[in-house]
Amino acid sequence: MSERPEIEIQQQTAFGDDGQLEVTETSVETSLEDYGADVDHRDRDSRLDRPEASEFGVDDRPEVEQPSEGEQSSLFADTAEDQQTLAGDDTAARCLFEE
Repeated sequence: MSERPEIEIQQQTAFGDDGQLEVTETSVETSLEDYGADVDHRDRDSRLDRPEASEFGVDDRPEVEQPSEGEQSSLFADTAEDQQTLAGDDTAARCLFEE
């Protein structure tokens, strides 16, 4: 394999008011929020910090508490297996968001 050369940053440029690239003295930082995107700022757990199994094929990880439903809801109604709709259809297999 060929070795890649190290790239040194000599100058940083930004677009000026006239649309041309100009060398800047200070670094320019942007965010997706600058372009109207919704950015989630909650602290996330690193996937590296999650427990793992001791060996392949054995799931001996500790139980993890699941967060509450929050804004999400179930796709299917919580009904008894033998419960039916007025039309006689099975309610357990009926999606709540069908029209």
